[in-house]
This record gives sequence, structure tokens and C-alpha cells, in this order.
Amino acid sequence: MVDHDELEASIAAVYRAQLDIPPWWPAEDRQRFIDEMAGQATCSAMTELDDIVYRIIDQADPTQNADDLAAAITTEQHVLLSDVRTTVLYDIAEAIAETSAALIADAGSALAHASSAWASS
Repeated sequence: MVDHDELEASIAAVYRAQLDIPPWWPAEDRQRFIDEMAGQATCSAMTELDDIVYRIIDQADPTQNADDLAAAITTEQHVLLSDVRTTVLYDIAEAIAETSAALIADAGSALAHASSAWASS
């Protein structure tokens, strides 16, 4: 059985190593983004893992024994997990760009607020 938390930690580690997140992002925003994306990927992977079980059981020959079914399920799940751990499941370049734009807008807003406060004092 695949542990949700272990899978999410594994995906987050891949994301930390492979994502092209701008270096100017604050550390807490970087971590929040990675955690959110890894959480989404984990939910997707867990659904796919369940789908493998249902598909193999639905397609099974009634004469197949439980050990053969378990072996088929395990084999397909290992293939899926190998892909999940070594690739980025989503094209998240757009999400990185959107977050970058939001961070820039927040910084600009904070700067404008500070500038107007300084000017009025």
C-alpha cells in the first residue's frame, strides 16, 4: 500500500530539485508553492493508483487467483510511482508565472503604500 504522506514528500523533493522557480521568490512562498503543487500531484497519483486496482479487478478472469491479481496491481502501480517520482506531472510553468506576477504585484503594492506613507509624513 502506498502511503499518501510519503508519496507527497517524495514528489515535493522532486519539485524542489527540478522546478525552475525564480531565485528571488521568498523562501516561504517557494515552500508554499511546492507544497501545494505536490499535494495536487499526490491526490492525482492516489486516484490513479486506485483506478489501477479497480481496472485490474474489473478486467480479471474469474479463475485468476488473488496472488496473480495482486502481482498485476503491484506491477502497474510501481510503473506509475516511478513516473510520478521522476517527472513533473503537470505543466506548472504557467502556475510559476502566475505566482511570480502575484508576488511582483504584492511587492509593488507594498512599495506604493510605503512610499505614500513616507510622503505624507
